[in-house]
Amino acid sequence: MKKVKLSALITIISILLIIATGCGKASESAVKSSEGKPDQSKEEVVVNIGIQHAIAPLVLAKQKQWFEEEFAKHNAKVNWVEVQGGQPQFDAILTNRLDLAVTGNTPVITAQISNIPFKEIAIGSTGSKNVALLLPKNSFVKELKELKGKKIAVAKGTAAYDILFRLLDKSGLKAGDVEIIQLNPDEAKAAFISGSVDAWSIGEPYLSTAVVDDGAIVLADGSTIDYVSPAFHVARTKFTEEHPELVTAYLKVLEKTLIWQNENLDEAVKIYSESTKLNENVVESVIKNVSFATLPVSDEYVKAQQELAKFLFNEKAVNKIVDPSEVVDNTFINEALKDAKSNK
Repeated sequence: MKKVKLSALITIISILLIIATGCGKASESAVKSSEGKPDQSKEEVVVNIGIQHAIAPLVLAKQKQWFEEEFAKHNAKVNWVEVQGGQPQFDAILTNRLDLAVTGNTPVITAQISNIPFKEIAIGSTGSKNVALLLPKNSFVKELKELKGKKIAVAKGTAAYDILFRLLDKSGLKAGDVEIIQLNPDEAKAAFISGSVDAWSIGEPYLSTAVVDDGAIVLADGSTIDYVSPAFHVARTKFTEEHPELVTAYLKVLEKTLIWQNENLDEAVKIYSESTKLNENVVESVIKNVSFATLPVSDEYVKAQQELAKFLFNEKAVNKIVDPSEVVDNTFINEALKDAKSNK
């Protein structure tokens, strides 16, 4: 009887060991599967990224399909949303049609004033010569103060609008001392070339195109007044809360792209030239002036944005002052840069 019980016990133990071994193998198989493929148990996420016909790592990464490649690891796909300019981008963020984008320093201030739910997730560029006040090649103007009474084209709510006011202030002029003609870039370009305006405050790539192709003269730019006009990567707040891993993935791709661009500049210039239909000399000028970057939003940039907010308020360009630090979130860029460093 004891032998029968012992035999039964051994049989039970053997069965349990087989089950445990099988579970272990199944678990190991599941781990391998999750490492190599996206988690199919998750519902596929569509990531709406704002894009413009511009010279920027964002555009280069689109050409290379690096966003699609990275997001596939998270069971997500890209929906490219073509939106021109800062204000339309933030309108799209407000209506949940856009999750991620890159924009200038003035639009983020006006968007914050409008209570649009977004976060500044990284610095996209650090140039001081990417926005300038241009003169036609045959202009007799030599100094900023000589603009008094002149017609100046500019698009309201842009970095070019901001720097125009700062340059006028630097020269001792007030906004009322000149005739400001508010035109979008394409309209302003036509007016500038035809001589309908005496000067044009504009950013890239229109700036380099006018200088390289049309012989325009840079009267002053950010370096004239020790002023940086950065770009910011922004994200819809709810998207950052629901999909933080995708925000980090977005920034990882941008850092990867910037590294590739710096190491393969000639090839990058050709790609930009083909996609924008701009000649390669213009493209090289834009890259040099803009100084692309993928960096956290440091205290230095927050301070500069605070000064910008006050300046716009004093010039009555906006109706209240905001605290730019309230929309900064460096969590994602710090994680992205840490991952990029560990993968080198």
